[in-house]
Amino acid sequence: MGLQSNGLTLEIVGREISGRPVPGKPRRPLGPYLLGLPALLLTSLLLIPIAVTVVAAFKRPDGTFGLGNFAVMGDPAALHAVGNSLAWIAVALGLVVVGFLLALVSYRLPGLSTFLQPALVIPFAVSVLVSGATFRLIYDPTPERGTVTAVWTELLGSSPVWLGPGLFWLVLVSAFGWTWLGYVVSLFRAGLDAIPDDVSRTLVAEGVTGWRRLLALELPLLRPITGVVTLTLVIAAVRVFDLVLIVVPGPMQRDADVLGLNWWRATSTGEPAGRTAVLGVVLFAIVAAVAVIGVRGLRRRRWAMPVSVVQPSLARSRPSLRVRRIGWTVGFAVSLVWILPAVVLVATALHSPREAGLRGWWSLDGIGLESFTAAVNAGLLRALLSTLLISAVATLVLLVIAVPTAYLVAWGGLPPWLGRLVSSSFVVLAVTPVQMYAAPLRDAIGAAGLAGSRVALALVHAAAGLPFAVLLLRSAFASAPPVLVAEALQGPARQSAVLATVQRTYRPALVAVAVLEFALVWNDFIVGFLISGPGTTPLSLVLWGEARQFSASSGTVAAAAFVASVVPVALLLTFWRTVVRGLTVGSKP
Repeated sequence: MGLQSNGLTLEIVGREISGRPVPGKPRRPLGPYLLGLPALLLTSLLLIPIAVTVVAAFKRPDGTFGLGNFAVMGDPAALHAVGNSLAWIAVALGLVVVGFLLALVSYRLPGLSTFLQPALVIPFAVSVLVSGATFRLIYDPTPERGTVTAVWTELLGSSPVWLGPGLFWLVLVSAFGWTWLGYVVSLFRAGLDAIPDDVSRTLVAEGVTGWRRLLALELPLLRPITGVVTLTLVIAAVRVFDLVLIVVPGPMQRDADVLGLNWWRATSTGEPAGRTAVLGVVLFAIVAAVAVIGVRGLRRRRWAMPVSVVQPSLARSRPSLRVRRIGWTVGFAVSLVWILPAVVLVATALHSPREAGLRGWWSLDGIGLESFTAAVNAGLLRALLSTLLISAVATLVLLVIAVPTAYLVAWGGLPPWLGRLVSSSFVVLAVTPVQMYAAPLRDAIGAAGLAGSRVALALVHAAAGLPFAVLLLRSAFASAPPVLVAEALQGPARQSAVLATVQRTYRPALVAVAVLEFALVWNDFIVGFLISGPGTTPLSLVLWGEARQFSASSGTVAAAAFVASVVPVALLLTFWRTVVRGLTVGSKP
């Protein structure tokens, strides 16, 4: 076959095509994959011990494999712990509902959040251990010391033993709710504030109000945030550990046993490794099964607006002065009640250890700094420096590794199947309880001669926080327009242009990751308690050591708890708005 063009003749010689067509595949450079190598190395700190635990759960004492070790779940104590863990899941789901309703009320009543928002943030910034110590002070069974007991006795003449059988659940749920409700309300309120005002106006004009508005507009748009909140609280509820240890008196702790505590007691009493591994596997199975609901909520569902709704946004109307005053008044009153536990903690810390053990926080006797001195003598300053080092190193390592990994997952051009596999793996690791890797990791750290190493503990914290950080940052990166990302990956556009486009969502997510990781490591008890040696002495372990003789050292405990809470409270109050924006990235309508 010949082809002539501008006097030039080209001869094209063809041949018969044989064989079946082979689809072409785009060449994928290997360079971007190297971005995920540090994450793979860090997560191996969790993956290898998890694999060891799973193998131990199915390995019989004679070396064969089977389900023999799972007979431990027939033990009445283990079944009781499973029932209590499921009860905590119900508490978490109930708290999600209560938080949503409070967020809805604050949205309908402008001005309510003016005073209430800071009061809700403070409990979320303190550790669960501090919350438990505070509510144990409030519900102290002695009228001379316990706030609730004193009021109840004054009104009704006698009071039940709040920390006694059955009633200790009230104290536990109160402390858990006080800690997490601010987180729930803040995220739901951010989602409600993101609803375009013109959409709300149009629905009202069309007569869509009340329950119809809730079902047609607010719940569908809040589905992604509901998934985030549900997932977080279910994980926190099933991981309840230190709250039971510090609130419930020793003789009744078995009544409040959860699977995590049951595992700890089994490992402490020398139970066979296979039987304790089963407890960790069952705990993980419960968390994973319930977390599926939350993970499904993370998948953003497109919501199609009716044609009549699509119109230019109208300026949000300013509420009347009367409505704003009602909101301010209600918000101020509720915030005073909500901040009361923090007031009790600080006031108790300002009493001498002796007076704090004899009288309530409202007494003017024994005011001074003696409890702080006692806390310093118990190793508070050394624990502060140790906790600061561990938190800073863990946060720095996390950011250095999480950012390129999230970039790889979002824009690295991974094959779709590999991207789904990586994301699913991070979701699984994010909900994995500490009991799944604590024992093998502790043994490995000890065998390496790193027991008591602050750096080793910081790396464990970074590995535990990496999955959530990558998932959050991936959502921020993925908020870029798909066309722009495609051009950047193929060459016409520069990656810097994509980064500039998503900086509004990327930067809040980065701040949220940094602030939350630092605060979580600072407040941690369970990882340090189950994995680290005595040389690390983080704040939570010092606080736990003093709390074991609570009635005699309540002043010292309160002083240590107050000092331990100053840094995370200041950090969360300073960056809370940015943290909320970062947590809700990719979830707005």
